[in-house]
Amino acid sequence: MARAHSWRWAALLLLVMAAAIYPALAWNSGAVAHDAALEHILRGLTFSEAIDDGVLYPRWVQFLHLGLGSPIFTFQGPLPYYGLDLLYRLGLGHPLGWRVLMALALLAAGTGTFLLIYEITMRRWPALVAAVAFLYAPYVLRNTLERGSNEAFSMVLYPWVLWGLLRLARQPSAGRFVIATLLWSACIAAHVLGPLMLAPVAALLAIFLGWRYRTWAPLLALLAGGLLTAFIWAPMIPEQAYVQVHRDFSSPDALPWDNPIPVDILLAPPAVYDVARDNNAPGDRIGLLQTLLLLMGVPATAYAWLRGRRDLALWLGGATALGILLLWLFTTYSDEAWRLLAPVLGRVQYRTRPMGLQALAAAATAGLVVAVLPLRWQRLLGPALVAVLALVALPSLYIDLQHHYVAFTTAATQEEVRQVEARMGAKALTAYGEFTPIWRTDPFDQAAIAAIGTELDAAATPLAAPSSAVQLLAADVKTQAWDLQMEARAPITLTLNLLYYPRWQALVDGQEVALRPEPGSGLAQLAVSAGTHEVALRYRRTAAEWIGFGISGLALALLVVLTGRAVRGRRWVHLEQPAQPIDLAPPVWLLLGIAGLLAFKAFYVDPQTTWLRCVSTAERVCGAEAAVDIPFAGGHRLRGYAVPSQRVQPGDQLRVTLVWQGEPGVTSPLHSFVHVRNSLPDQPVDPRSGSEIWAQQDHPAPAGLLTTEFVPGKLYLDELRVPIPADMPPGEYRLEAGWFDPASGEQLEPAPAAVQEPLGILWRSILLPPVTVE
Repeated sequence: MARAHSWRWAALLLLVMAAAIYPALAWNSGAVAHDAALEHILRGLTFSEAIDDGVLYPRWVQFLHLGLGSPIFTFQGPLPYYGLDLLYRLGLGHPLGWRVLMALALLAAGTGTFLLIYEITMRRWPALVAAVAFLYAPYVLRNTLERGSNEAFSMVLYPWVLWGLLRLARQPSAGRFVIATLLWSACIAAHVLGPLMLAPVAALLAIFLGWRYRTWAPLLALLAGGLLTAFIWAPMIPEQAYVQVHRDFSSPDALPWDNPIPVDILLAPPAVYDVARDNNAPGDRIGLLQTLLLLMGVPATAYAWLRGRRDLALWLGGATALGILLLWLFTTYSDEAWRLLAPVLGRVQYRTRPMGLQALAAAATAGLVVAVLPLRWQRLLGPALVAVLALVALPSLYIDLQHHYVAFTTAATQEEVRQVEARMGAKALTAYGEFTPIWRTDPFDQAAIAAIGTELDAAATPLAAPSSAVQLLAADVKTQAWDLQMEARAPITLTLNLLYYPRWQALVDGQEVALRPEPGSGLAQLAVSAGTHEVALRYRRTAAEWIGFGISGLALALLVVLTGRAVRGRRWVHLEQPAQPIDLAPPVWLLLGIAGLLAFKAFYVDPQTTWLRCVSTAERVCGAEAAVDIPFAGGHRLRGYAVPSQRVQPGDQLRVTLVWQGEPGVTSPLHSFVHVRNSLPDQPVDPRSGSEIWAQQDHPAPAGLLTTEFVPGKLYLDELRVPIPADMPPGEYRLEAGWFDPASGEQLEPAPAAVQEPLGILWRSILLPPVTVE
């Protein structure tokens, strides 16, 4: 009976998570997730090829930077790439492997949260509510299914880490210490910055648990997990000086103190995808439902405290306070705190990054609020909240309606890696080229990419500047090892198709020689004398790497000893738990009903209807107040617009939404723009510019994409937020929108015959209904 009871709860948990897990497996989730498609899957392919060369942990791969090499994996958590490689060895191509990994990540997010809240409350309905709230949180879905970030693998382990610490504190044992340590190690190994979000919370929890249960074990497990992963993070510390990592922290959109998230975006209703739109996305939102559940934690904490449930009140108060603190940090009200703590908080990069931790805090609060209620109310409110939390997220799960960044489906190829890398500016599959060696000062612009080409193979062409004075006799270029045989007719300086990096060591006929960078290109150079020579290059280990391996080895040895003790003795310290009312197992009819609804959605709703989705037509465009059809010469056509408020105050932001339709033949990137300008000749001009344009904003990537990536016939929602100057005089102003070509500086001409009232034309822009500054 007890086993059937547990299996029913496990089945219910799996069923309510299936709606999120199914899209990750069934649809090409790697092709529609930005980071996965343009970075991680392709990196995974190069990682596997490096392992094929016999390097079990490749820090440098030769294939990136168009074949000149990159130290990228020195600075990346390797765990997801090892996961992709394992699945690749089992016969799954990297795109298919990504689907499996992301499905497992979503499964881990829900089950980990369930276990955490169950460990706190010993109640299953509160645990199930928390699991669903975390799994279906907008940012969790964005990070996994829309962004496809490696950070997601670290994020889904947050509840597991906290669960491991709590179990260890309550019942200290060698086995539980090993589990808690490995969970924290996996969180660190999955991503570089993801664990930094959790680290302060985990440390504070470990201190609290140490005081509550009189044990140092949780703090020691965190320390052991950090030491176990020293071989990953230790080399990063000195080698940051070798790469242009400053690019990662100096980009305007990577300065968290300058990029608050508007409250209307944070609390926006769930995203409903449009079947005619190509840039559907859940957005950087927390969600109104999750926020309301978070705020319910305040009265629920007071109620639990007054009822004498002090432990539950402490957990609930802590989760609520953390969630509200993080919510405040997302908004403009915390700008000064971000600036004040910039040396520390600057490592976060994006203000959205702690959203995963905030989602967990809100989910935990939701579950703990249910736990405060009497058992009969838990049985009523629990299923209702589970249903509502899952249902409101369903429209955001049609990931096949997101933009497809790449064409691969089951396997990726080297040709696709090169094509994507060239398209993204030869940045070694990174956002800013932040891991480019500092000795490469020449930009990887279009001219450089054209000169290098997309077919460079260092094994076939190891010399960057072939000379009649050198005859190459043999070449064997593998990951982190070059072996060349050559004959030099005269002393010469060789320039290799290899970016210089201090870890490369050069030997000529067994004698070490100096390796230096060529100015500008950053290519490695070495001098050889006349005669026949054997040149060997090896990517050597640094002192930091050896120290990291030593620390990790000692930590691993300790864990092996503890594991042996746990396996041999299995001695557990069992604490007496207070008697709890039994959770009734979910009835079989409920499980069958949910399974039936899931099957109905998968086999009927998704392929044969547009339920749960919006459908734009010529008369009605989703997301727009008015539908129009205005073509632009050489650009994409305007199909709709929205101005939610035509009255603004100085210092506010004016929101303008434009809906574009992709047109064929747009071969150069265009910028969309919105201007707020004088409507009367006698209105004062902007004293800063002397122009009648008081406020403006343009988008180099309208709708989050370059205009050259727009699919003809598809719609693209482009939301602009125009800052209104604090000294802008009151009055009525014209609101104009359109396209301009950044290469020529010219605006594109709209078709006059297509412009109808209440719209107009001002030179080469569309006049939207005017706005009033109050």
